[in-house]
Amino acid sequence: MPLSFAKEWNIGKLDTTNIMEIILVDQSILCPSVVIKDVLVKIKDLVFLVDFVIIDIEEDADVPILLGRPFLATNRAVIDMEKEELTLRMGDKEQL
Repeated sequence: MPLSFAKEWNIGKLDTTNIMEIILVDQSILCPSVVIKDVLVKIKDLVFLVDFVIIDIEEDADVPILLGRPFLATNRAVIDMEKEELTLRMGDKEQL
């Protein structure tokens, strides 16, 4: 998530970190400026506990948040590229 979004949405305490590196597709490396831990995020009827990694990059209104593999795996996500749908699960509940 861009740093500007985190500040605008005021989603939690901005704890600085330097213990993580993110390697992008082009092999460039970013060091997150902030990690916001244990944020409750409600998607329809489901509530997820997530950590946001905040990076000081330009905003992209079309893609404000990138979902990481750990989040997708933990919530048993199913991505249907043809239908452009993402299904998340928690226990026996599902949300599109």
